[in-house]
This record gives sequence, structure tokens and C-alpha cells, in this order.
Amino acid sequence: MATVLYSISPKIDKTTKLAAILIRFYHGRTNLRTKSGIYINPEYWDTKKQKVIVPAFRLLNPQQKELVNDLTNKDKILATLNEYITKSYLTADRSEVNKYWLETLIDKFHFPEKYEPKNPEPEEGPITLFKYIEGFIIDAEQRKDIRTGRQIMKTTIQQYKRALDHLKSFASSMGREDFNFEDINTEFYQEYVAYLQNVPFSNNHIGKQIKNLKTFINSAPKSLQLLADITNFHVFTEDVDTVYLDEEELRKIEDCQLSDKLDKVRDWFLLLAWTGCRYSDSEKISRTDIKDGIITFRQRKTDEKVIIPLHPAVIKILEKYNFQMPTPMSNQRFNEYIKEVAKIAGIDQMETIRKTIGGKIQTERKSKYELIGTHTGRRSFCTNMYLRGIPTYTIMAISGHKTEKSFIKYVRITKEQHAKLMRKAWEKMYITGGENA
Repeated sequence: MATVLYSISPKIDKTTKLAAILIRFYHGRTNLRTKSGIYINPEYWDTKKQKVIVPAFRLLNPQQKELVNDLTNKDKILATLNEYITKSYLTADRSEVNKYWLETLIDKFHFPEKYEPKNPEPEEGPITLFKYIEGFIIDAEQRKDIRTGRQIMKTTIQQYKRALDHLKSFASSMGREDFNFEDINTEFYQEYVAYLQNVPFSNNHIGKQIKNLKTFINSAPKSLQLLADITNFHVFTEDVDTVYLDEEELRKIEDCQLSDKLDKVRDWFLLLAWTGCRYSDSEKISRTDIKDGIITFRQRKTDEKVIIPLHPAVIKILEKYNFQMPTPMSNQRFNEYIKEVAKIAGIDQMETIRKTIGGKIQTERKSKYELIGTHTGRRSFCTNMYLRGIPTYTIMAISGHKTEKSFIKYVRITKEQHAKLMRKAWEKMYITGGENA
């Protein structure tokens, strides 16, 4: 059962004499802590009972009456907030439950108007699902992420638009033009998943569509949310087989002869493979001040600050361009060209790829160069550094991964390689001067 606990911040505002009431949210291994958005004089907070103290004055003067009303109101708000968080958790995707989820939920509780679509409800009838989503997308283009203070990324808005396209195609397949919010229930979910499987799409793609649909519903006004039932909406996820390039393969890419266009693609890829950056942050590698062989910047996707030491291969490339790398091409174009680079470099061994498409497990054989893209660089960095024995949390500090769970998805090593790592560790421990030597 989810539990919401309260405490008082030790930091007290010198002017107002108020301190923030903090929230700690527990469920299983989930343990989140943030501000509740409510402030109180610590004098009126019961630490043991974790609640507001409302003094019982015998005769209330106007000032005391105002104080009692204010404290009573805060006590009621905390109780309502507790219920709101607990209920929201019941329908939340567990993979999305993190501090950002909690902060957004609290912000939505205090400022629901920020999450209302800009286009008002039409006079001729209630807001339908598609009309709401269209308004949500328009609003998203102007809304700022409360975590970073930046506008919602264009790629996220494009995902919302594709999700709407999928829903409209689904409606068309059922001979409908739109859905009402009360149509969104378990039966709708089952039919929508079956439709996406028949297209057919992979499990991860279907999962993204369900995740987006839940985002739309959870962002709707409460009056519309109550009409829908997304309790049983499961977000599919699957650990798809992906590849990385080991250090020998990276050297092959570095040494192969290429045209000018592919040469730039090769250099960009090597920067990713030796820094662990995302392609969306690649421009920052050469446009950030370098001090003592280190670059520092905030990641575009997460706003996470990363401090990256420059590998000799990175310095060599930056010097080649006089520390002014050419403007990166589009992600799609890069993915096409890096496959050409890898093919020329002889990265052509056959790989077995297994994934679920249309609800069925499919296995296919492909040349390794066909499977390489922008993310292969970041994945190669994480895997190669892990194989080098660098501590997981040190690599995460460089790559910007916030959780070990998300990081491990990037480490693409076999059970045989794990066994070899263990054997090397044992050699150090027991043979070459370890504790029992």
C-alpha cells in the first residue's frame, strides 16, 4: 500500500518565518521526497503526528481567527493532497513513478489550470478524446517542463502527434470518427492493443502508444478523467536485442578510408562512443569550454549536468577540426550514413535479433552494420567502460544516467563476458596479491 508521510523543512524563511512541509512517498522500494507546495510556521507543526497544530483559543480576536482559519485550511489541503497522490498512483505507470512524477502531480494539484487545454469546450457538446488531445498538443508547444523550466522538446510533441495519428487510424478501423472519454476502458484498451499488434508493431512501440494515451488522460481535467478508466492499461516494455562496438571495432572505424561526407559522420560517431553523449547533445562537445581536459554541460533531454573527461581519441578529433565541429546532420540521415561507414569498416558479422512484433516473437539474422545507429555510440561507451572495470556509478556520472536500472539497459555484454569479468576479479583477489595470497 502506498504511504504519504509529511515532515517540516529545517530551512526557515527569515522574513515570513515559514518552512516548507515536505512529502515522503513510499511504496515497496519506491522512496520519493519533495516539497508539498505548502508552507507553515514550525511552531504550528506536530512532528510526531506529522500534522498541523490548530491552537484552541478561548476567545478569538480577528488576528487569531485568521490564524486558525489558515491552519485549518492547510490541514485540509494536506489531507486532500494525500488522497490525490495515493489515487493517482493506482493508475500510474510504475516505470514513470519517480521524483519528477511526484513533483508534476503536486504542481497539477495546486495549479490545475496550467494543465487545462487552451481551446475551450465547444458549446455544441462535450470535449471528445481527439478534440482534447489536439488542444493538449497545441498547449504542449507553449508549455514549459516544470522540472527544467524549458519548453517541451519538439521530439516529444512529434511523439504526441504520432500517437494521435495511431488513435485516429484505430477509430477509422472501427468505423468511428472519435471517442468520448467514457469509451476509454479495459475493452477499449484490449481492442486498441489488438489493432496495433495487427498492423503489426513491436511491443515497445505499442507500449509507447499506451504510455502517451495515459499521459493524455491523466492531463485532462478531473471531470474528464473520472469518465475514463485506465486502471488496467499496461505499458508493454521489452529488452530488445541491440549491439555495441568493442574497442577493436571502434579502431576499425577510425582507420578505414572514407569520403569527406562519411568522414564527418565517422568522427561524430567516435565522439559519441568515447564520451557517452546522446546525439542530441553532440554539438555541445565542441561548443563548451574545455578546462583541464574536461567538458561540462547540461544534457538537453534531462537537464542533468555532466562532467566528461576527454579521451585521447576525442582530443584527436577535436584538434582535427580546430575544436569547431561541423553542424551535425539530422538523426535519420546520420543513422543511414553510419551504417555505410560500419560496412566499409568491415563490421559485417551476423547478429541474431529477437523481438516481439504483432504479439509474436520473431527472430532474424542481420549484418551488424545494419543495426548501428546514433545510440550505438552511447551504448558502446557504457559497455566498453564497464568491461574495463570502471565502477558503474562512475560511468553513470559521465553518461548522465540517473538510475542503475536505466544504465544497465545500455550495457550489452554476454554471460560469457560476465564470467570472464568474475574470473579476472578472482585472479586479483586470490592469485596476484589479494586478501588470501
